[in-house]
Amino acid sequence: MLYPWIKALHLIAVITFIAGLVTMALGGRLAQSEWRRVARRADYGLASPALIVVWITGPVLAVMAHWWHAPWLMAKLVFVVVVSALHGRLSATLRRMERDASQSPPALFRRALPLTLALTAVIVALVVVKPL
Repeated sequence: MLYPWIKALHLIAVITFIAGLVTMALGGRLAQSEWRRVARRADYGLASPALIVVWITGPVLAVMAHWWHAPWLMAKLVFVVVVSALHGRLSATLRRMERDASQSPPALFRRALPLTLALTAVIVALVVVKPL
C-alpha cells in the first residue's frame, strides 16, 4: 500500500525537477538580471529540493520492486546521473553569473534545454517500456 504513494511522490518530484531545470535553462540564456534571478529561484525553490526527493524515493522504489539487477534500471541511472550533473553545472554557472552581472550566458545554456528534454524522454521511455 505504501508503494503507490512513494511512486506518486517520486513522479511529482521528477516533474517539479524538470520544470525547475527548464526554467533554469531558459532563464540563464537571457542577459537580463531579472530572468537570472528567476532562474536562481527556480533552482533553489524547485529543482534542488525536488532532485533530493527524486534521489531518495527512486532507490526506495527500486528496492521495493526488486529492480536493482534490471538492465533497464541501470541504463536509466546513467541518464539520471547525467541530468543531475547538468543541474549541478547550471546551478553553479547561474551562481557565477549572479556574482558577475556582466558575464554573458555560456554555450551550456543553449544546449541545456534540448539536452534536458532528450534526457527526460530517454528516461521515461526506459521506465515505461523497460526494453532491456
